[in-house]
Amino acid sequence: MEPLVSVIVPVYNVENYLERCAESIFKQTYAHLEIIFVDDGSTDSSGAMLETFSDPRIRVITQENGGQAAARNAGLDQMTGDYVIMVDSDDYIAPNLVEKCLKTVTQTEADLVMFTSYNVNQSGDMQYIPRNSGHLLTDAGSVPWNKFYTASLWEKLRFPTGYWYEDLGVVPAVVLRAEKPVKLDDALYFYITDRADSQSNLQNDTKFLDVIPMLENVTNELKALDIFEASKAEVETLYMEHLVYRTVLRKIIYLEGTKQRKEVLKIVRETMNSHFPKWEKNGYRSGSGLTAKLKYLAVRLYLQGFVHLGDLVWKVPFEKRRQQTGF
Repeated sequence: MEPLVSVIVPVYNVENYLERCAESIFKQTYAHLEIIFVDDGSTDSSGAMLETFSDPRIRVITQENGGQAAARNAGLDQMTGDYVIMVDSDDYIAPNLVEKCLKTVTQTEADLVMFTSYNVNQSGDMQYIPRNSGHLLTDAGSVPWNKFYTASLWEKLRFPTGYWYEDLGVVPAVVLRAEKPVKLDDALYFYITDRADSQSNLQNDTKFLDVIPMLENVTNELKALDIFEASKAEVETLYMEHLVYRTVLRKIIYLEGTKQRKEVLKIVRETMNSHFPKWEKNGYRSGSGLTAKLKYLAVRLYLQGFVHLGDLVWKVPFEKRRQQTGF
């Protein structure tokens, strides 16, 4: 019998994107799917749109608004598939995503297939995202949607609720739990980058420091699974990538006022020193080539309190590049 693949789609106020997302799932070249839409208390027409979808493979769960983590958890609680993928309702997927991943599982006996994606802006421009750092967790990414999971990997694991970056709080634990992960270079997912209300685009709000309890949650989950010690080096790279590089270079640079920026940078530095006292000497770099060198220099300047010099090295050219490329 063909394996059943569960597709979990959290839905909240995405009336302008939902149909495109749904059609990309309905038109998968592999047909034996269980498509679970979780309407997380939408206040626009998203809920009504779900009622118009006639595909017999659909299951709709309706709940009060609890956030994306709660919506995904509801889908995980009710799925019955042998495998599972997750799709954000403002994004869409390649028509052969499921078929390609199942074929990979058959050929390699993988329990986790990781693929890559295109960033897509509102103009329709696409940017291929390579994932080849050489570190399992940074290659995999902390997002749940670029992965094809054996359903059992999610046993006793759920997204933390009430936080930003809930993905980061559990997905790395799922990845490290896998005994035979396989990475593909195929871009099978299309990620919309520039929704103004997207959490990743919100700036000037220190809620982004939720990255710290989420990283700590990963550590706790790995200890519960008894795989933390074997994974400690990977967890250190996870802290480096998300707390040092991404938080400093993508979030803290947009805070208003030098004083506030220095206060938050101090929190980052103290957190790293507490968890990984030798982190500054571990040799990890984010990116490659000139970009990696600029990131490394900028991070050192910012964390030493030289925020204006850091801006000249990183923020000014970063913003110029983003304006030129649209990403």
